[in-house]
Amino acid sequence: MRSAGFETAAFVGTVVLERESGLARGFDTYDDQMPPRWGKSALRRAERSATAVVDAVDAWMNTAPDRFFLWVHLYDPHAPYDPPPQYAREFPSDPYAGEIAFVDAELGRLLERMNERWPDERTLVAVTSDHGESMFDHGEPTHSYGIYDSTQWVPLLMQGPGLPQGRVVKELVRLIDVAPTVLALSNAESLPGAAGHSLLPLVEGVPEPNRIAYLETLGTQLDMGWSPLFGIRTERHKYIRAPRPELYDLLHDPSETRNLAADAEGLTQEFDAILETRLADARPARPNLTPSDQKKAQLESLGYVLSTEPASSEALGVTGGIDPKDEMGSLTALGNAYGLIDEKRPKEALAILEDAGDGFAVRLARITAALAAGDSSLTEREARAAIDSTPDSAKGHSYLGMALERQERLTEAEEAHQEAVRIAPGLCESLLGLGRIAEARGRTTEAGEFYARAWESHAPEAEAGWRLAAVWMEQGRGEEADALLAGIPDSELAPANIAVHLATAERRGGRLPDALKRIWGARRAHPRNADLALEHGRLLEAGGSLERALAARERALVLAPKDLAARNDVAWSLARLGQDLDRALSLAEGAVGQHGAVPELLDTLATVRLQRGDWEQALEIAERGTPGAREETRAHLLYIQAEALAHGGPKGRARDALKRALDAAGQAQDAAGQLPDAAGQPPPFWHDAALALARTLGSDGTSPPDEVDR
Repeated sequence: MRSAGFETAAFVGTVVLERESGLARGFDTYDDQMPPRWGKSALRRAERSATAVVDAVDAWMNTAPDRFFLWVHLYDPHAPYDPPPQYAREFPSDPYAGEIAFVDAELGRLLERMNERWPDERTLVAVTSDHGESMFDHGEPTHSYGIYDSTQWVPLLMQGPGLPQGRVVKELVRLIDVAPTVLALSNAESLPGAAGHSLLPLVEGVPEPNRIAYLETLGTQLDMGWSPLFGIRTERHKYIRAPRPELYDLLHDPSETRNLAADAEGLTQEFDAILETRLADARPARPNLTPSDQKKAQLESLGYVLSTEPASSEALGVTGGIDPKDEMGSLTALGNAYGLIDEKRPKEALAILEDAGDGFAVRLARITAALAAGDSSLTEREARAAIDSTPDSAKGHSYLGMALERQERLTEAEEAHQEAVRIAPGLCESLLGLGRIAEARGRTTEAGEFYARAWESHAPEAEAGWRLAAVWMEQGRGEEADALLAGIPDSELAPANIAVHLATAERRGGRLPDALKRIWGARRAHPRNADLALEHGRLLEAGGSLERALAARERALVLAPKDLAARNDVAWSLARLGQDLDRALSLAEGAVGQHGAVPELLDTLATVRLQRGDWEQALEIAERGTPGAREETRAHLLYIQAEALAHGGPKGRARDALKRALDAAGQAQDAAGQLPDAAGQPPPFWHDAALALARTLGSDGTSPPDEVDR
């Protein structure tokens, strides 16, 4: 069409048809920009609504020339069926019909706009579909796993110059005939080697005998580990090559309910021979397009599984093994399981999937349910099994990384995510995983780089956005963070854990009022969430409200009596206030006993011992916690060592510990005793005590005044 002088443009509704698919060839404009993905359901497609697609086309038409070829792809009538509210109300018991009605309305809007722009009736319009939805005909919930007419028989409507009004062609036509017909009506050159034929002779009433349509699906094999299906359809008959062949007389049995293959053995063999000739002349049953690594991962994540090895033991494209018609119940189980996952009932989903087989798609569903149920061991087992069956599955490695993250096996998790990203450099889930691991190790800048890559991927998730915003907040890029968060729906930021994460970042970035506002709103929405109460306590402490901070932490301890952080934070507040130090000691020792010698926990225990005057114990605990501690914690542990050493230890060691404490806090810049901070943060709470200790340690006359000041 472009060679014939047409301006060419395409606007597609799903990532499945993005330019890397090869379909962008010949288009001057190829608009495949998808919105970010909101939500976690594995059935959610990276798609945009018909409204968004038509809006994009409308904008293009404002400057389009009169001679154009335009492809508009509307994707909405796909599972899960979720029409806009108006159409959901109109079709309360049939959301699929609601989605069709919605697309029909948007198509009407598009055609009306085209008629306004080009009112001369010289525009050729063709409307068709790549498949229908089975809606449980023959047990198939949607499509891809059967080749019955419920999915294969689709509409084809054409209008424009050269076409008579009201003509209905009842003969068998095929999708491969559409391109030659459009080219013929456009006076463009025919496609060399095209298998399809122009439909104009049929439109003109000239019959073409013995027309045959070819049908196939390999999805049964790639996704589920069943046999592939191949078939041919004539105007009267349908033949399907399967482990148990099928033959239907469509004239007398249009619903394909009576299999005649065994009774009409001669006709069955005749059709199978025709099919064999078709297959023998075809290219081998293997991908004839090598997709990018990112594309592989996206197709897997959308359910369009693509792998170099089939999930079954049979060779790819060779009939044999499990007959799909015997296992359609597994597809129902798969759909029901994802519905339960969406409804936050993952354990019920796992129960449904227990006997659904071991196909790749079923394993991915079990992994998704296991992750949602918090069963990291099952997630790991299923992910490793998925990798064993499909080693180049980026999704499998990504799920394994998530499972290992949950088990705090960060080194192994990092390796799994790295392998996923090696296979698919743009896989959002594993870029997120690598960012989370870097953040857990205190490498915030590196984490931000991973989050940025995840957010810039073709189908980013909300988590990538709010985690990147949090990193920017800590880096003092508050306005950029706010702008990023403004583009994410409030519903995606509503969970308590996200509010805690963002408030923590705001606190660290010096935006304490914003953090308090966020946490206060979140606590109203989640009044029984202990993590929110704990973060509220940290914010109040950062603002100098120690008594109110203790109250918030005591509330968290009531909500979660066994929570490690709650016990530790209450002990910390009591130590800061010098109150009930016996209880503080019990809580702090219990926290260390529960979780081991974690530097942050040892910091609290050492602080309690210091407040009690247990100098030797405070020194020993602080020295034990210093190696491996983060900078802020390490600085305070060194200060505790200095305080403890000042009460009976060598003054030189005390001075050295204090100097290292100030160095660790980045506070060795002002000889007058000010402790400036590069990020605009206030000095640490122990700032005044450190200055007083410095003067005390220098008062014996053993150090010159300038050294004392330092």
